[in-house]
Amino acid sequence: MKYDRIRKKPTQLLSLTGFDVTEFETFLPTFKHHWEKYHSHFTLSGKIRERITYNRKTGKIPLIEDKLLFILSYLKNNPLQEYHGAACNMSQPQCNKRICLLPDILCRTLKTLGELPDRNH
Repeated sequence: MKYDRIRKKPTQLLSLTGFDVTEFETFLPTFKHHWEKYHSHFTLSGKIRERITYNRKTGKIPLIEDKLLFILSYLKNNPLQEYHGAACNMSQPQCNKRICLLPDILCRTLKTLGELPDRNH
């Protein structure tokens, strides 16, 4: 799944994520900030990073907009990890690492933007 292709089909983006292009792109800068903050200190596995990070163009999901599309589509549609991994050209274990990591970054993004629901506990 590539955002640059799906962006040209607003109905498909809405079906996959629950967000239109404007909403998606509103979340993107904040999601990028939280991703870069996390990724500069930790690896995908959650281990403390020992080396300086750089954005690898050969990674499974190299673009930040594709990372956001990946997790929003997973959370909305709840497919099997094996299926979602295949749709995104990665193995199930690679998919699982991202599924464990990206919801927390998405939650921080929504909190920063004031979009989390208020809950009285």
